[in-house]
Amino acid sequence: MEAILSHASVSITELKRNPSAVIEAADGESVAILVHKKPNAYLVPAETYQRLM
Repeated sequence: MEAILSHASVSITELKRNPSAVIEAADGESVAILVHKKPNAYLVPAETYQRLM
């Protein structure tokens, strides 16, 4: 099983259903997006992404 490098995670289905709620619940933290219980992507706040760039 792959490590999830985030305190929060949601399924891709949940993200599709209500993306605004996922972003709001993240409270400025990253969220792992899971597909078949494995991390497929990470949703990061815009400020964090900008710092990385």
